[in-house]
Amino acid sequence: MISVTRTRLDNGIPAVAQTTADALRIAIDDRHITAAGAVALERVLNGLVPQRRSPEADVEGGE
Repeated sequence: MISVTRTRLDNGIPAVAQTTADALRIAIDDRHITAAGAVALERVLNGLVPQRRSPEADVEGGE
């Protein structure tokens, strides 16, 4: 899952990211993006994430 938040970052740092095995968290300086822009970006990025396939699909020859 990808999450995008707005926060105040240090001058000269427009965005930072943190990733784990299950998530990607992006923080964007609130001087660079609106609240609606952050929501829209999060939705678009999550729409691009491929759906995980179950191991059973590989065993059964499914796609």
